[in-house]
Amino acid sequence: MSSHRKRGFTLVELLVVIGIIAVMIGILLPALNRARKAARTTACLSNLRQMGNAWVMYLGDSKGRLPHSVWHNPPVGVTGWSTDRLNEFIWHGFWFGIIGDYRVGPGQVLCPEAQEPIPFNLGSGSGIIGAGTALNAWSGQHQTASPVGIMIDQTRVNNTPDHTRKGYRVGSYGFNGNLYNGTRPKTAPATTGSSKAAFGQSISFVKPATEVPVFYDAVWIDNVDASNGTPSAQPAAPPNLQGGAAPAGSSNNDWRFLIDRHVRAINVCFADGHAATVRLEDTYKMQWTPFWKGYTRTNLPRK
Repeated sequence: MSSHRKRGFTLVELLVVIGIIAVMIGILLPALNRARKAARTTACLSNLRQMGNAWVMYLGDSKGRLPHSVWHNPPVGVTGWSTDRLNEFIWHGFWFGIIGDYRVGPGQVLCPEAQEPIPFNLGSGSGIIGAGTALNAWSGQHQTASPVGIMIDQTRVNNTPDHTRKGYRVGSYGFNGNLYNGTRPKTAPATTGSSKAAFGQSISFVKPATEVPVFYDAVWIDNVDASNGTPSAQPAAPPNLQGGAAPAGSSNNDWRFLIDRHVRAINVCFADGHAATVRLEDTYKMQWTPFWKGYTRTNLPRK
């Protein structure tokens, strides 16, 4: 009767197997990372479609009137409001509160690529107070005055429509400030200077609605005074596409959305309610103001 000795892997064979597994992981990981980023881009688009639905419902209920720029003041001519009444007005009147009233939930105001709020204040120098980055949400926690549209107090995150919970808001998206309810300009601003120009008081002036951005991936709550420039004299490009350099004030508002959040692209909800992914180079082709002259940005940094 013969016996057979059990044979295991030799060291060389084990190393070969480990090497093969390592090579397979190296091949598969980039594909998995691309699949994950694609899934997060799709989820972000879904968020913006929900925001677009809220926008369309709001316009239906307001008979087409565009939202006012509500930040920290009661309506013009109104005095004697209690603290609670002012908090309620600001919390619901700000664009973030408007979409919240139309059932845009807390998870839908955060892009999956930028869910964590900025843990420190990038605006302590010359930047925007509480601005986010390409991979961090902006935060109302760092505001120095209250109440404002994104902060009643600094106790907790509160992305709900309930102003009595107080707290502050965090988000990954911005609003085209030229859509705030305002006087419709009769002439275009200088093409190389300020391009702030309200569409007017009604959605009927927002044309073509399929090309006017409303909500979009951004490091701050809105974008108003971007410089249009021209193809041969383009506005200064941000130093990088990470969003940490967005300045305060009216200069370089385009830096707020020129961020590498979805592989050199951002997601955008347009005035007709649809959402799409837009390459950073093509963001200047969108109709930011009534007089915007679109072209391809060619001076953006590679990273």
